[in-house]
Amino acid sequence: MPIAVPIVAGTVIKGLAANIVMRGVLQRHPNAFLITLRRFGVTLPLHRSQEHIASDIRKGLIAQGRDPDSPVALVGHSQGGLAVLRFAIDHPEQVVHVFSVGTPWEGASPASLSAAVYRRTGVDLTPAFTDMAPKSPFLTQLHEDLPAVADRVTNIYSTHEVLIRPYVHAHIPIEGVTNVLIASEKEYEHHLRVYREYDVDELILGRVTHLGEMNSPEVRSLIWGKVDEIGAQLRRSAGPGATRE
Repeated sequence: MPIAVPIVAGTVIKGLAANIVMRGVLQRHPNAFLITLRRFGVTLPLHRSQEHIASDIRKGLIAQGRDPDSPVALVGHSQGGLAVLRFAIDHPEQVVHVFSVGTPWEGASPASLSAAVYRRTGVDLTPAFTDMAPKSPFLTQLHEDLPAVADRVTNIYSTHEVLIRPYVHAHIPIEGVTNVLIASEKEYEHHLRVYREYDVDELILGRVTHLGEMNSPEVRSLIWGKVDEIGAQLRRSAGPGATRE
């Protein structure tokens, strides 16, 4: 059976909105299933979201007729990217690859501002936003821990992230991570001049906004091509006549 691909959506992407934002990528792979963050990814700290993501992955695998501990390739968009990176670190025996797309690796300034406003009340009503603030304890720990699984991470980001400024704050500068940039030719030339230290491993030519990344044909092609490659590797390693679900 081909490998399962849980896809974790970002902040406030629920219900109809989730289906619209993720429709293009979900329709292109029969073994993909969508996970949305509990409480819209706002009022739960990110470490508590992990408990729900683990449960939803198990449910999705069982619904596909698989063992609940079957290997998975994870895809996460925006805040969902942070979630799948953390999950991969904590479950290296299950996660064979991670795709983080438009992920605020260095934090998201809008999240920091929103959290600051709510903290004035004396109560942190948006702990997930606090966790996504630059240099938060959650992000600091994530940065420290990711090298352990860096060689199974593909990180995709665009010059038009909008919510992540500058856009290179979505770049993961850790050895082993494959960084893929979406940019026009002129934007890529600018990137090479201004952000020389942010080495790009692959380039997708185009102009894609943060919300459009998951429906980009080029992004879908890259993800599903890699998923098929990983699935073939797993089948070869399992040996003739063996099954791995």
